Amino acid sequence: MVVFADTSPTIIKQTYRFKTLPDDGSYSLTISNTSGDLIVSGHEGSGAFINVEKVTFGIKKKDIPNIHKKETITVNHLEDQNQINIIGDSSSSSKADFMQTSIELSLPKHINLNFNIDGGDLSVNKIIGKINLSTLGGDILVENSEGDINSHTNGGTVNIQNSKGHAKTHSFGGEIAIQDFQGSIASSTIGGDINLVSIKGNVNCQSSGGSITLKDIEGNTISCRASGGEIIGENLNGEITLKCFGRDTNIKNIFGKGNLYASGGNFLIENFVGSLVVNTEKGNIVIDDAVGGVEAITSSGDIDVDLSYDSRFKDYSIYLETHMGNIKTSVPKNLPASMENIVYQTTSMQSIDSEIILKLEVEHEKVIGKRTIAGGTVPFSLKAHHGTITIRDK
Repeated sequence: MVVFADTSPTIIKQTYRFKTLPDDGSYSLTISNTSGDLIVSGHEGSGAFINVEKVTFGIKKKDIPNIHKKETITVNHLEDQNQINIIGDSSSSSKADFMQTSIELSLPKHINLNFNIDGGDLSVNKIIGKINLSTLGGDILVENSEGDINSHTNGGTVNIQNSKGHAKTHSFGGEIAIQDFQGSIASSTIGGDINLVSIKGNVNCQSSGGSITLKDIEGNTISCRASGGEIIGENLNGEITLKCFGRDTNIKNIFGKGNLYASGGNFLIENFVGSLVVNTEKGNIVIDDAVGGVEAITSSGDIDVDLSYDSRFKDYSIYLETHMGNIKTSVPKNLPASMENIVYQTTSMQSIDSEIILKLEVEHEKVIGKRTIAGGTVPFSLKAHHGTITIRDK
């Protein structure tokens, strides 16, 4: 159907109905070789409705009779293959100055989607199956869906909400946001941020030129790498690996095993329970309220650690070292520590300031302070080069 307005724009509509399309996941729908916005919604039961609408601007009157022949979109139903193909004709050339295409699809919710379009936004709601979405320039939104979700956009954002399965997302120049997701996530973006909220599953994400924000994440493995952006995390549970190149890392309320690295940035870690390894080539390390094993090393910077003790955790050891800076730590009274604290490149006893009484001695351009407390079952070692050590009792 073609609807002519008195003046531009000109509207072209194509409608397709498939009354017997089953709701059992056996069918696939493919869209390719076209550009425009696609809106997909799933429903219970069989049957499908597809509406194609094209709005064309700048059409000369003499071209109106032929407009329906231009920029054609073909819909093929291959029943023997359980497949519907929607294919555009990019080789055709319209005389229109501008054409806007939108396709609305009402489908059985159990269906597989394979969309590869030349540009436009993609929106998918209430679909269960394999979902492959790719656009050369546009946003991608997936809601209330389930299955293998693969999405790729060049120049847009990816947003997945209230879904589950396995998500693989990539954006070139846009943000990735995933919220309320159950299942594994692998995300990467160039020039955009990654925001993950309320995730139950393994996480692997990389951002080049953007920041990574994690909140309420629970998984066996949580692995993130940010180049040129910061990493912010809250309420993380699992085996956590964070690598940050050039910016700071701030995380709090962490439970599990942490392995953190920065090529040049500060660490602020609050409320950690488990075992923690922190390395930075240049930056300060602040750990506020750590229960469990802690290893923190910086090539240049200060280290400030507030320790707590819980005898239920057996894997306890404390090792802090800075090659150019100061170390400050607060030690609980009931920590059964075997202390060895060393300040290098000095012979001054004042380089170790401790509220816990230590046996101090000077040996070969270094000051050593030792003490065994309550059996000394927890190895405790502080090493400062060109700096000082301060120990507070709590």
